Amino acid sequence: MKASGAAEIRLPTRRKFVLAGAGRTAATFAGIYAAGVAAHCWALHLPYYWDEAGYFVPAALDLARHGWWVPHSTLANGHPPLVMALLALAWQLAGYKIWAARAVMLGFYAGLIAGAWQLAKTLFGTRAAIIAALLIAFAPLVFAQAPLAQLDLPAAALIIGALAARYRRRPALYLLLAAAACLAKETAVLLPFALALADMLRAARTAPAGADSSPRKWRRMALAVWPHAAAALPLLGWLAYYHALTGYWFGNAGFLAYNLDAASSAPRIVITLLRRVWQLFGYNGAWLLTGLGLWGWRRRARARGESARRSERWPHPPAAELAGLIAIYLLFHSAIGGAVLTRYLLPAEAALIVLAAGGLSWLPRPQLAAAACLLLFCLNWFWRPPYAFPYEDNLAYVNFVHLQQAAARRLATLPSSFQPVLTAWPATDELSTPALGYVRQPLRVAPVRDFNPGALQRLPAFGSALLYSRRYRPPLDLLNALPLWRRWIGRYFHYQPELGRRALLRQMKLRVVWQKRRRGQWVLIAAAK
Repeated sequence: MKASGAAEIRLPTRRKFVLAGAGRTAATFAGIYAAGVAAHCWALHLPYYWDEAGYFVPAALDLARHGWWVPHSTLANGHPPLVMALLALAWQLAGYKIWAARAVMLGFYAGLIAGAWQLAKTLFGTRAAIIAALLIAFAPLVFAQAPLAQLDLPAAALIIGALAARYRRRPALYLLLAAAACLAKETAVLLPFALALADMLRAARTAPAGADSSPRKWRRMALAVWPHAAAALPLLGWLAYYHALTGYWFGNAGFLAYNLDAASSAPRIVITLLRRVWQLFGYNGAWLLTGLGLWGWRRRARARGESARRSERWPHPPAAELAGLIAIYLLFHSAIGGAVLTRYLLPAEAALIVLAAGGLSWLPRPQLAAAACLLLFCLNWFWRPPYAFPYEDNLAYVNFVHLQQAAARRLATLPSSFQPVLTAWPATDELSTPALGYVRQPLRVAPVRDFNPGALQRLPAFGSALLYSRRYRPPLDLLNALPLWRRWIGRYFHYQPELGRRALLRQMKLRVVWQKRRRGQWVLIAAAK
């Protein structure tokens, strides 16, 4: 017998299991996070890039310094505040440091990898989980966006986590993560919408037959929808708060015109849909993963004889739901939005990778197929395609930031007669706002809209000009060489190619004072002849 004075603590078996599982989950996340920080150590002190500098960091600073949930130092556009609130909290704890913002965003990167692991393991098994986690970690867009203070990767991480919770039958966790995804970015409301639609159809199909079946059917459908509707309530609360302060439900007048009116024509929607399909299924090496994934799913269907089952329209219902979510994202971002940015599809790309991993696990040599996809992904970190692309789609943005940083340092050493500096956004903010990491003291700037011929007709007074390549333009642009494509993007996307380096110097009658080039990009400081 044990001594009566010796107290023994016994946890119920269920509680022991839960605590052990939570401990393993925390340890796994910590390991993934540490690996992600190590892989992105080069970015921890990297100055802010493009939309980081233009909106998200100023909005987070307004919240940290003044408690303004709707930013004042930059034009408010209605994005939900979750990511900005986490950045503000990090700066309150660690002081205003760039590495603190990068550390927060890498936490979402680790969460996306862990969520993809859990989702693929739940749906397709351990082998598919390993493949999905590796592919997510090394996908060019995901790897490049991981340290950036933007909204799409956090939304993707929370969406994938919510899907994993749904299929693991944890409704409370699903509701929490889906609501958080909607507060990370408003377009994440597509997740509860897609799942509500799927559950409604399932409830309608399985409703009992009989004379009173219609009321029962509607009751079952309503019960199926309410958890998804509840996930959208925090977003509705934020939009009501934003409307009370600004008078707009979404963004501002210019934001609405750019994202709704610009995308209202049917030809533009069709062209954008084609671009979106390429961005998701072919871009950055995704063509190989798409092809191998389809091959694997075809083998799975043949092996199980599921293609012959007429009574079972979708042989794998969760896979069908993932495919439906991907389709809804494609259609929505083809019909809505002025900028056709690849990062807007990050949640759909993450779902596609999980779905493709399930197919790869059915191939004869899944390890070899996964290794081929990983190798192609890594090559696309640095690949410069034969057409224009935004730098943020791979690690090209790192070269952009380093060039901008070098130019800002050089301008800081020049006499005051070189100010104000004529340049276009985002360099205007980089030179005038030390908090962005480019200058220690603000420089005076003379802003122009861009480097298009029309914007350079009437120039403000300036002492020097900071000119740079705002978008990658290959020596031979295959798409721009097509007359039909030039007409389409000019008519439906209002795209005008910016002047090149030599044309800018010639039109503005400038001489080069300093210049630097790096992997197809350039930056220079020029003064009047």
